[in-house]
Amino acid sequence: MAKEKIEQVQEAVYSREELIASASSFGVKPEVVAGALRLTGKDSLTKTEAEKAIKTFLERKV
Repeated sequence: MAKEKIEQVQEAVYSREELIASASSFGVKPEVVAGALRLTGKDSLTKTEAEKAIKTFLERKV
């Protein structure tokens, strides 16, 4: 029986400034990305983490 090798692909980590500058790639305005990142309290995120933070930010109750 051959052993299977499992590869884990790590996502690139982007700074707050890079994510805000690329807000259009998430389909939102830079202000939305800035607000979402502020709620996370982190200075850098992966694209997946940023998408999740933006979704949470947009769906939160005010």
